[in-house]
Amino acid sequence: MKCVHCDSEWKTNEKNSASMTKCPFCGENPQVREDQQSIENSKDALAAIYKKFGADVLLGDKLKSYFSDFAPSVSKNIKELVYAVYNKGASNVLKQNLNSSQEDKERAVKIAIRNLTEAFISLEAAENIIFEFIGALGWQVEKPKQEPTEAEKKAAEVEKKATKAEAEKKAAKAEAEKKAAEAEKAEAEKKAAQEAAKKVIEDATKKAEEAANKVSSTPSPSPTPVKPTPLPTPINPSPAPSTTIPANFVYIKGGTFMMGSPAYEPGHRNSETQHQVTVSSFYMCKFTVTQKEYREVIGVKISKFRDNLPIEQVTWFEAIEYCNKLSRKEGLTPAYTIDNNKTVTWNRKVNGYRLPTEAEWEYACRAGTTTAYNTRAYFTYNKGWYKKNSGGTTHPIGQKPANAWGLYDMHGNVWEWCWDWYGDYISGAQTDPTGAFAGTYRVLRGGSWHDPAEYTRSASRLSRSPALRDRNVGFRVVRS
Repeated sequence: MKCVHCDSEWKTNEKNSASMTKCPFCGENPQVREDQQSIENSKDALAAIYKKFGADVLLGDKLKSYFSDFAPSVSKNIKELVYAVYNKGASNVLKQNLNSSQEDKERAVKIAIRNLTEAFISLEAAENIIFEFIGALGWQVEKPKQEPTEAEKKAAEVEKKATKAEAEKKAAKAEAEKKAAEAEKAEAEKKAAQEAAKKVIEDATKKAEEAANKVSSTPSPSPTPVKPTPLPTPINPSPAPSTTIPANFVYIKGGTFMMGSPAYEPGHRNSETQHQVTVSSFYMCKFTVTQKEYREVIGVKISKFRDNLPIEQVTWFEAIEYCNKLSRKEGLTPAYTIDNNKTVTWNRKVNGYRLPTEAEWEYACRAGTTTAYNTRAYFTYNKGWYKKNSGGTTHPIGQKPANAWGLYDMHGNVWEWCWDWYGDYISGAQTDPTGAFAGTYRVLRGGSWHDPAEYTRSASRLSRSPALRDRNVGFRVVRS
């Protein structure tokens, strides 16, 4: 049997243990009554806590000696037992055994809170108990900052990330709003510039039309084509090489230019993105092919108008056939091969007649200019045939002034077939581009008598089926 008071043990039989009421060593009843069990358990728990705590703060086993005096009269609650211990003189023991330095005091408080928390009491309860104790000691010690638990760390990290994400979201929203405002401002400025340019063009056109109306009553001079007044510092084509070329052709010296149009140009379309192009030298006819020329080569008449008018109602395939037959007629090697499926292949090494590429056509039309028309930024009655002055029909070739390189009717009268398949421009600098690799439509350039002025701009493009036959579509030829 074991005494619950002094922990002494001795041997006994079942009969004696039931009647044993006094410990042979300490004289106390060795059997603890049931109503005292909770108090004894509290005492054991308190002793265990303060044995660990006391080892750190030099109380040691001295605290144990107080239990025999006050335990029977205290509450079952561990917190009240702790108060009772300190009311019995634990404060004095602390004072006697602890170094009075601030560092030791703070260390003692931190250890006390930690050990109470590790045992049975919550952090908040442990802090309240310990700081009542040190208040009795007269210490000036602030509550130590406790290390956060893993759960608290995770919660803080989640909150930090959420706060950061929210800040980034707000910043992205602000940036998007800023960009939208800048885009809106740029669009407004673009529209304002276009409106201003449009007004200038309209005013200039109106004045030119008024001047033309005044002159209209004066008898017209000889029908000989009027030689244009050169633009300031025009880029004139170099003299042609010694090779013999047909009459009415102009030697176009190769060079580099910006193909397409700027976004602010009136009439600009998205398919006209500006890009740098270099073109090799070639020869171009001053005029579009006339009905007489076409009939003499092909042998049939397909147009409804007169011989000195441009050929029209001609398909792209018929224009290709004309080039080959004219080449054979003059002893040149045809530039095109046509198979039974009407697939056309261009041999770029031969000297036969052919259609210009889209890049060659625009380079020749501009003649060194960078404005919407080779007549500068605006277009008037005396510059070309278009919807306002054509009277609903084509006109004889060469009646309007030529551009700076001697080419006539590059703006208006009839659309002109080019070699290229129609497609989006390739970004970046290009040399002798020939259009898309394949496609459904071929390119037309120059505008016609049937169209408004903006369709006749140097950069204006049109796409149509190569089988199209229309009374405002013709072509002109070139040679390499």
